[in-house]
Amino acid sequence: MKEDQFVVVNDLGEEIVCNILFTHEAADGRNFVVFEFSDTHEISAALYIEDPDKPGEGILQDVENEEDWEMLEELMSHYEDDEENIHLWFKNLRKRK
Repeated sequence: MKEDQFVVVNDLGEEIVCNILFTHEAADGRNFVVFEFSDTHEISAALYIEDPDKPGEGILQDVENEEDWEMLEELMSHYEDDEENIHLWFKNLRKRK
């Protein structure tokens, strides 16, 4: 598995690989991860809580606060704009070669 991936287990016990799109540390120190399910390409987000005894490992919790969802949606819109700009930059770079 790649460094920017993790696995979740659904209600049926099936393992699904998720691709991390980006992470965000909120002003209050909480960490969020925005990711895409590799099977459906659905995008979601979760609150990441690191295990204090195992750095780099932790659990994901559902985002339940409407303010958090609004913040994540705004970040996602910036991410999508950046992705489009990167795509256009590569496209223009190829044209110059």
